[in-house]
Amino acid sequence: MTGGAVASRLLIADDNATVRRMLRALLETHEGWQVCGEAENGLEAVAKAKQLQPDVIILDLAMPVMDGLRAAREISSALPGVPLLIHTLHNAPGVELEAKKAGARKIINKTENADELLNAIEEALESVKQQAIAKSQVTPMPEVKAAASGAGNGSSEAPAASDELNGGAKPN
Repeated sequence: MTGGAVASRLLIADDNATVRRMLRALLETHEGWQVCGEAENGLEAVAKAKQLQPDVIILDLAMPVMDGLRAAREISSALPGVPLLIHTLHNAPGVELEAKKAGARKIINKTENADELLNAIEEALESVKQQAIAKSQVTPMPEVKAAASGAGNGSSEAPAASDELNGGAKPN
């Protein structure tokens, strides 16, 4: 990395240790990316996502204890701004729709070229970056303080509580 930039942090969740190792090796060759954690099931993925607060999460679909769709739902609920990518062999019809409903940004089939996954991660990180820029450019509206409830009656004093009870009329 150059210029002391902060690495983009990635969490990998897959029940296959060999797949996790290969993904880590692939992802960490990309300048500016760091695998901050690994999980071997969906429940562990949810816990690590909350603990580590990664920039992108890569979830397998078929995992023990809790599957990737349920994990995606829970992570999306807890960390709505974190992009989730489903990396799976199980790309049956309807899975993509279910994954999107669960909060996944994209499904990448494990049989695809590794560039598909890398491109999806780059897109997800760029999206997060753009959201952060947009959020930082939004300037809050200055707070307009309403005059005391006596406003408009020519008085600079707020009416007393007893005045409010009689409609604001002053006793003679």
